[in-house]
Amino acid sequence: MRPVVIILMLAAFVCLTPGPARCDTITYTCQYQSYSDQKGNHKMPEDFKLVFAVDTTKVTAKTVGSKGSFDVEMLYSPSGGMTFIEMIDGGKVLTTSIDPAGKSVHSRNIIVEGEILPSQYYGACSKR
Repeated sequence: MRPVVIILMLAAFVCLTPGPARCDTITYTCQYQSYSDQKGNHKMPEDFKLVFAVDTTKVTAKTVGSKGSFDVEMLYSPSGGMTFIEMIDGGKVLTTSIDPAGKSVHSRNIIVEGEILPSQYYGACSKR
């Protein structure tokens, strides 16, 4: 066989052989400078940061923190941006919305000892 034919056959084999599944992950790091609660608007006394890892291949998301990573629901807005929804024990619902420009709102709607304790955090997210 001619060397050119062998090279072409090898190239076709390499191109047509399935490779390992590729996982493309985008990380959103959100930082919040202020918040609102039942008492009014406040500056954050210390850094408040949330990190989300989005697997664009599987279209899934996780929140990543010091205690590990946890699955969250992810919704895309038709006009751009996205919202992450986390439901944790005791009826606590946390949502984080990010607009196309990176502005973000993180809302906590929790019930503690039968009382609603809502709060909302305002900041921005960067992605990489």
